[in-house]
Amino acid sequence: MSRSIFILNGVLVIISRVSKIVKSIRFKMLFTYISIGIIPLVIFINALIGTVERYYEDQKVIYLQRQSNILSSQLTLANYLDGQNIVNGELIEFEINQLSKELDGRVLIVNKDHVVIKDTNQVEEGKTLISQEAVRGLGGETFIRHIKERQRMQVVTPIKNNDLVIGTLIITASTEDIYDSVKDLRNKSILLFIITLLIILTISYYYSELLTRPFKDLFKHIKSITAGHFNENSTVKGHQEIEDISIAFNQMTRKLQEFEQSRQEFVSNVSHELKTPLASIKVLADSLLSQKDVPAELYREFLLDISNEVDREDKIINDLLSLVKMDKKEVKLNVEQVNINMLIEQILKRLKPLAEKQDVELIFESFREVVGEIDEVKLSLALTNIIENGIKYNKESGWVKISLNADHKFFFVKITDSGIGIPKDEQDKIFQRFYRIDKARSRETGGTGLGLSITKNAIIMHKGFINVKSEEGEGTTFSLRIPLYYQ
Repeated sequence: MSRSIFILNGVLVIISRVSKIVKSIRFKMLFTYISIGIIPLVIFINALIGTVERYYEDQKVIYLQRQSNILSSQLTLANYLDGQNIVNGELIEFEINQLSKELDGRVLIVNKDHVVIKDTNQVEEGKTLISQEAVRGLGGETFIRHIKERQRMQVVTPIKNNDLVIGTLIITASTEDIYDSVKDLRNKSILLFIITLLIILTISYYYSELLTRPFKDLFKHIKSITAGHFNENSTVKGHQEIEDISIAFNQMTRKLQEFEQSRQEFVSNVSHELKTPLASIKVLADSLLSQKDVPAELYREFLLDISNEVDREDKIINDLLSLVKMDKKEVKLNVEQVNINMLIEQILKRLKPLAEKQDVELIFESFREVVGEIDEVKLSLALTNIIENGIKYNKESGWVKISLNADHKFFFVKITDSGIGIPKDEQDKIFQRFYRIDKARSRETGGTGLGLSITKNAIIMHKGFINVKSEEGEGTTFSLRIPLYYQ
């Protein structure tokens, strides 16, 4: 029993390895090269042998027809079929026997009464022959018949005297010489085929190894990256396509490095942002506990600070939860038709108190009525974040202008402010999580560094695009393009 299981396991291992080999690119390339090289060769060899065989047969037919016509004429001139007054009878007999030996066959001469008057094999001589060949020949028909199973060829020629059929000549010749020649040619062709096959196999094996070697090197790099070595770059050389794959692989590796670095920074930032309010609360609470007979006003002041820190912690947690929810691929948008004009007006209404407090004017410019298929909650959050930033990071007596337009496919929202602007080298980083240009001012305004990251995720979920242009001291413009119909 154990031996059978061992054999079965061995068979399964072999099948698995063979399956891997068959699925490999190298095997498919090898098979393709062999097919391209061998199939045309096989077709060519078979066509060549067939052509040579037909050529030999045609030459044999021509020769037999010529000999048959000559002998038929001689028999008529010599009155051979009359049996009397035969002219050059011995010479005719000699030529008939010689022809039979030369063809390694048989010559039959049948008169009009179906009597065999000459048989070089001396079997049918003197007998009556009622065969298809004799009947058709005496009927004046000339034809050739191939008897391949017996390696014979038969020529039937009527013997005529002034257009009157007086007999028929049946010549049967061996075609063994043709088949021997073809067989010899086939054997040589097989030898040529084997040699060619070996050459093609060798070249194909070497060339397939040459072509697949870069893929093996690339696979090693991929395994190295899988093991966590993100700093390695692929230097695979080969055909242009392989080098392009290597370049794309390096770009992917750099993205992975950036992602890993971003992940580590995100974890570090989350820890820092969550610990900071807790540390402040701890310090405030310890200060109160360490003092005796603390005045009620001081208690109130400290508790107000603690409440602000709790609010700050709550905002960070809420923003983090929003970001996590948007990061999940399985999260679906609650898409419905929404009037974008009314949505923006509601957002501005909510932000108006903050704008008045900051002495910032809110301007809404709509070019047309726009209705789009969106998730109202998520898009509202995205627009709110941008407009709120425009208010918070603005100048005294500044303004934030929101314009809305659309075409037959997209609607466009442009949010421009007269604020402090964003440095050129910082503009690509503002959508990163916890990234803040002026950290001190961000803390004063209550920013968590997650707002624009949440905004970008919301826009992407709507299959839209967001772009930013800014000049320091002159303001910032965010341009959004979102499909009218969500698909």
